[in-house]
Amino acid sequence: MPSPDLRPRPQDGAPDLVRLAEAMRSLAERADVDGGRGALEDLVRITVERVPRASWASITILRGGRFTTEASTDPQALQADEMQYAIGSGPCVDAVLDDSVYLTGDVRSDERWSEWGQRVNAELGVNSVLAQRLGLLEESGAIAALNIYSVVADAFDEDAVAMGLVLSTHASLLVTSMLARNRATNLLRALESNREIGVAMGILMQRHTLTRDQAFDVLRVASQDSNRKLVDVAAEVGDTGILVLKRWPSTAQAQAPAV
Repeated sequence: MPSPDLRPRPQDGAPDLVRLAEAMRSLAERADVDGGRGALEDLVRITVERVPRASWASITILRGGRFTTEASTDPQALQADEMQYAIGSGPCVDAVLDDSVYLTGDVRSDERWSEWGQRVNAELGVNSVLAQRLGLLEESGAIAALNIYSVVADAFDEDAVAMGLVLSTHASLLVTSMLARNRATNLLRALESNREIGVAMGILMQRHTLTRDQAFDVLRVASQDSNRKLVDVAAEVGDTGILVLKRWPSTAQAQAPAV
């Protein structure tokens, strides 16, 4: 039995969008639990289910000048994304950079992305793409897009674009939530690292009559000497009260060098 056509129509589009909104609400709640990554995986899966003739879907994020795929339904979607990252051109890359929606029903002949279009069609069988930039809710230093691929030519009509808009709106909430949680986690880690380093510096300053700058420099030397992270060396000093420098004269273990 063929799967039902879930495209919104004038007579039943509103109820369908209500069901979609309810599904997205549960994803937003899940984002509070797992930081958003699992919810993003669910969202791209729902995208393929809800957009007629969609084959695969993915979410692209640009951070620190580097494109990555945060979620995808299939390895083919990841491959199609990564081809664009390598070439530096394609609908999802351009959607991120240009703050727009890009739609094509024949990637092979679309002059906007001729190299990528020929490759992705030949290697993965892609014919149609719908990519839309996500409107993130705060300044995060990141930009994102929802990408929908199809092996069918001219797959996406006006109804598909409308459904993509709704999905992109909810995707923007999930990506914003994930990025905010990641920043909070990184801030906590940074605070914890600073605390460890501060404790170690205090021990060295008190035991060896070092200035703050000298204590920090000694920790950096120990980090380089042991090929370990500075915070790990600092934690060891905090736990043991001892700073070990393997490549320094043995007397330096009792009296750390004043660099």
